[in-house]
Amino acid sequence: MELEKLEQRISDLEAIVAEQRKILGMLESTLSLVKTTLEKLQVRVEEIHKKSVTTCEDCQIEFDLFSHHYSIGLFDNIVYVKCPRCNKALPVDAQSGVKKE
Repeated sequence: MELEKLEQRISDLEAIVAEQRKILGMLESTLSLVKTTLEKLQVRVEEIHKKSVTTCEDCQIEFDLFSHHYSIGLFDNIVYVKCPRCNKALPVDAQSGVKKE
């Protein structure tokens, strides 16, 4: 009788371990998906950062394009930015940010 109880308990524990392995597999695949998504988001954030932040070639200060922009007769287009330190005007491209020479 005692042997049957032990065998049943071992069988129950094996079923629990199998279920936990299944759950662990699902968690690993979810973690992999999260890592992939996070890598894509990191690349996108870096692209946005490159487009919206620049470094002045003359005084080497990094600044945000949106805080230091001015337009020439255009309403929503950022045409130039001025360095907040030396006031050098830098042309801005809508697709790639500050134009590199």
